[in-house]
Amino acid sequence: MATAHPLGKHVPQTADKPEETEPNTMFNKVILIGRLGQNAEAKTAQNKNEYVILNIATQESWKNDKGDYENRTEWHRVFAWSNLSKFAKTLQKGQLITLEGTLRYREVTEDVEGVPFKHRIAEIHAISMKRLSKVEAADDPADGVSE
Repeated sequence: MATAHPLGKHVPQTADKPEETEPNTMFNKVILIGRLGQNAEAKTAQNKNEYVILNIATQESWKNDKGDYENRTEWHRVFAWSNLSKFAKTLQKGQLITLEGTLRYREVTEDVEGVPFKHRIAEIHAISMKRLSKVEAADDPADGVSE
């Protein structure tokens, strides 16, 4: 007997052996390489913890049916907390960075022509971040940091 593996592989099992509990194969990880659309925005949460919001642009290209290249830019809202926020505050518009984080969703209600409209927005909560392009200032901190 074979069971379906989460990655599409078949895992054989013997009939006389009891089925084992499947290991935890779930994870939530986002990796981006992109440019800052604006300087980092520092904020303070209600619990007085500082955080930084980054707007990161990524771009992908592909060939269409006519053989021409097309591009699409995606914008990502990224949150950096604690030590990571200190590093993120030094980032400037246009800099190329790479980051790892987790994808989270938040429910918001907006007023659309007098009618409340509820929807979910995606946000990335950064775990590590590294600057890939240099800054002009000579006294900038290290090029990367992890939470």
